[in-house]
Amino acid sequence: MGGASVAVADDPSAVRDNAAGITGISSLSFLSTYDRPYGVDVINEGYLAGVVPLSGLSAGCSWFHRGVTDASSEDLVTLAVARDLKRTSEDASLSVGANVDMAHVSTQAAQSASQTAVTFGASVLLRPFSFIGLGYSIHNIVEPSFDLIDGGGDTVLSRQQAVGLSYYWQQRLLATIESRQDAEGDWKARGGLEVRIENHVFLRGGLDQSHVTAGAGIAARGFTVDLGMASNDDIGATYLFTLRWAKPVVSPY
Repeated sequence: MGGASVAVADDPSAVRDNAAGITGISSLSFLSTYDRPYGVDVINEGYLAGVVPLSGLSAGCSWFHRGVTDASSEDLVTLAVARDLKRTSEDASLSVGANVDMAHVSTQAAQSASQTAVTFGASVLLRPFSFIGLGYSIHNIVEPSFDLIDGGGDTVLSRQQAVGLSYYWQQRLLATIESRQDAEGDWKARGGLEVRIENHVFLRGGLDQSHVTAGAGIAARGFTVDLGMASNDDIGATYLFTLRWAKPVVSPY
């Protein structure tokens, strides 16, 4: 859906995208992704996340890794907690979340070096009705910097924000749009649609600025397997493989 997620936040990827959303995950859940950006063999990315519902709040943890063979490595570990300020029987809710990010960067060049920094984030997810979602997140409230190469200057983890809107229609259609602030401080729009067929097949499409995204997933017995694609006319397409698992919820009746 163009990468728009701040107003959706309904799976463990919310640990990073909008921690407030993990309050809507009702059972132990895990998610993992893998991709090679733009099909470049020497670059690989992976993401692992898990969410545990607890009494009165929810907790989550995630790990993102990006590696460039024989050059550099980036790791981001996120710890998140969230709670409902209000939730009604009609699934209207107001949730807030907070996260701590631990970033580690290392180089394997002639001047091998590594540094670690800590920063923070916060988020909110409002569902005034069961079919509407409004999300906001801010990352890197504290803007740490890295200086791994003498004379190369600092690399700053800039503050980033996102605000979005989502609409659900009868659990068959999801539409979402968001505006996200990038590292340069510019606000850029993205969004998309997801069609759900009997909650077992998911078909998606979207735009991230001028880049087309598409994807499809199949869900059964608590598992969801998903393949996504993001196009880039200049440097090639990125294919993302995702595996999700959620512990089945047993009805009390």
